[in-house]
Formats: sequence, structure tokens, C-alpha cells
Amino acid sequence: MQEYYDIIIIGAGPAGLSAGLHASNGTTRRAILLIDKIAPWEHTIQCAEAVGRRGFEEAIAVRPNWVRQGIGKASFHAPDGVEVIYTDKNGGYIIDRAAMQRDIADDLARRGVTSRFGCAVTRVSGMKNFRRIVGFADGSAVCGRVVIDAAGPIAGLGREDSFTRKPPDLEPAYFALAEGLSLPADTVHIYMSREFAPGGYAWAFPRGKSANIGIVIGSAFKGKVNIRRLLDAFLQHHFREASIIKYYAGTIPCAAGRAKMALPGFLKAGDAASTVNPISRSGITEALVCGELAGSHAVRMLEASGEREMQKIAVAYEAAWRKKRGRRHEKLSRVKPAFADVPDEDYNAATAALSGLGPDKLTMFRIFKAALGRFPRLLWGLRHMV
Repeated sequence: MQEYYDIIIIGAGPAGLSAGLHASNGTTRRAILLIDKIAPWEHTIQCAEAVGRRGFEEAIAVRPNWVRQGIGKASFHAPDGVEVIYTDKNGGYIIDRAAMQRDIADDLARRGVTSRFGCAVTRVSGMKNFRRIVGFADGSAVCGRVVIDAAGPIAGLGREDSFTRKPPDLEPAYFALAEGLSLPADTVHIYMSREFAPGGYAWAFPRGKSANIGIVIGSAFKGKVNIRRLLDAFLQHHFREASIIKYYAGTIPCAAGRAKMALPGFLKAGDAASTVNPISRSGITEALVCGELAGSHAVRMLEASGEREMQKIAVAYEAAWRKKRGRRHEKLSRVKPAFADVPDEDYNAATAALSGLGPDKLTMFRIFKAALGRFPRLLWGLRHMV
């Protein structure tokens, strides 16, 4: 690594890679460094890998090898077992996230971006002489004019600027890759149940010849339940025939608000900036969108004449995210507590009311009408689980 870079990106997930694409775009040559403590595509991604088609295609030019399969239906399962299947005209994908990230990293290399994997970042300094120092676990360091933190929700970078915080709504997730199931290839399954997923939901997503089955629980239940036992009980109840390949655990930063996302010469993106949808817990498309904004605003900071102008660009970056997704996420975050408190009886009754409609009549409008007219607390939840 050289001593100085125009832009340093920490984290080679969707947010960091998207930032790299947009920071390296155009004819101007920039010295850009991409760092990660691992090469993400060489390790199993802790993710269900489901995305909405329209949002994903708007966020990035999708390649065929990134798509495991198309999804056209969402099946909602009530606690009592009644099922409602909704056909989405836009649909979605189950993606191969590792393939996507490897391909984008290769694209960045062809553009002249320097990548260093196996480098754990421990520090991002305050700004001095329009530069920040990025320190590594081995004691070495580099400096850059603009740093993008896309290292995830608990990396804790930015202490010298008091620019780090633990997400207040950090939810545990636990899932298994399983074989021996016959899930329809075009349908994702969502299960609402306080027994198996208090404050959250369980899922079963097809994944080629295997399936991704997991649960996420509300942060209020951390330490009160054993999430591994909950998943095992869910598997035993719904997928007794499953042959488990491996279990994985992770955390999802679900808080959404107006917390600061940028300082002069320092931007946070993706999970590091809490850009996950707080209801659906989806984060891949959100990270790509936020990374695009971070990369383009980092370039603007490079061209800024001073710290005051950099600060204006930092404010513009936050405003751009709020316009794209943030304002909507704030609204969802406010209704989330009420949604989490919906009793199983409401889910059972609402699903029963909708299950009598034929597939050709089960439109999102009818779901809205049933939810709003009978069980208002379900309205936001049903809308944003698809």
C-alpha cells in the first residue's frame, strides 16, 4: 500500500463495493483503497440473500450469474398454520451475494482501485490538514483525504470524532442452510409466531437445491430467549425432514433515525449507517443505494475547497439518503413497536379473513383493506414484508 489515497473505503460488502464503483466512475483518475479484514466471497455470507427485483435493478446493473432464482410469490403463514399466498407483479430474486461481491471487486481492480484483504482496521483519526489516518491491527497506517466506513454496525470506527455508536435496535438472527426440502422455487415463506420468533419473524427461502431457513427476534428479547433453541424448535415443527448443512448467526441493525452519517472527510454507509429496513430487515439493496451516494459525495469532498464546503457536502449526503430511503425508514421505525406487539390471535384472524380470496383477487389493496378494516396494527407490517 502507498502512504496516501484520495479515498479509503473500509468494508467490501455491498455498501463499500457500491461506493467504490461510484467513486471510481468517470475519466478522472483517483487513488482509491478498498480494505476488508476478509475477502467476503471466500466466506459464507451471513445473509438470506433475498431482494426485491425493482429496487435491486435500480441500484445496480444486475448480472445473470448473481441470480440464483426469481421469486414471484410471498407466502404468509399465520401462527395457527393458515397460509395466504400473495403474487407480486414485480417479484424478487434470491441472489448469490458472494458472486456479486467478487465480480464488483474484480471490476474495481480493473479500474485501478487497490484492494487489500486480511487487513483489520482499528482506527480512523480525526481530520488534520484535510487528511485522516486509517490504522491497522498490525500497527501500520495509511492516510486519505476522504474515508468511507462501510465496515458494519459494530466496527466502532470514528471514536476520535465521537462518530461511533452502537445501534440501539440490534436484532439477533440465526439461520441454517438445509437440504432435503421441496420448497417451490418461486416462493418465499414468512412465518409470524411469538412461539418461534418473538418480536420478529421466521423465514424459509429457496436457494437452488438447498434452502435458507432462519429467524430474527426483536432486540427486546435478547438474553431472554435462546435463539438457537427457537430455530431448532421451528425446524422440528415445520421442516422435520430438513438435513442441516450448517448454522450461521448474525445481527441486524434495525434502528432508523436522523443520526449523523457524515463529517468532513468521513462518511458512513450501509449497516455502519443503520440503513436496514427496520420492518422487513432487508439491507442489501439499501446498502447498494447508500454506497452509491457515499461514493459520489466522497468525490465531491475531494473537490471541496475547505472544511466548510466539506461540511455542506456531508449534510447533502444525509439529505440524499433521507430522500431515497431514510425518511420512509424513520416512519417504519416509529410503527415497529406496535407491529411487534400484534398478538398471534390477530395474525390468525387476519389470515383467515384473507385466505378465502382467490389468488386472482388477493391484491395488495385487498390486503390493506382487510388489515386496516379489521386489524390496523397489521397494515404496515404486511405492506413491508413483501
